[in-house]
Amino acid sequence: MAPADVLRRTGVLAPRRRLATIALSLALVTVGLVGGFGAARLADDPHTARPELLVGVVTWSNEQTRSIAFEEDETARRPLDGDTTYSVIAESWQDVGGTLHHDGTYPTCLAGKKDDPVSTDRHRVGLEVLHRDTGGQPQHIVVHVRCLD
Repeated sequence: MAPADVLRRTGVLAPRRRLATIALSLALVTVGLVGGFGAARLADDPHTARPELLVGVVTWSNEQTRSIAFEEDETARRPLDGDTTYSVIAESWQDVGGTLHHDGTYPTCLAGKKDDPVSTDRHRVGLEVLHRDTGGQPQHIVVHVRCLD
């Protein structure tokens, strides 16, 4: 009988196999954790823009310039505050019934009368907005409109 066979039968090689198995398992777990955290870090890219959901009233809208004046719910305004203007770049919007429109049309709750691009009707809306700091006046960019009334 070969010396290795004797060692296997007596169990002397068993601790070495257990250590090798444990080391291999730890290595696989470590690789999995590092890969998982790396993927999570890539998914949470700080350079990805995430829109903020705002709900309030549009007090003025111009379909030609695609600009609106918007007052967010529960935001106190001082008498000398100017309107906060938002640029509507949304290619899709949702009407009061919940139907999504992906045709690039201007949302009906923002549109004026037939031959007038300006509306001063007060409509409640939900806006998904990106905020851009230009070093001076902040820009508010609407990427999705949901008409609420």
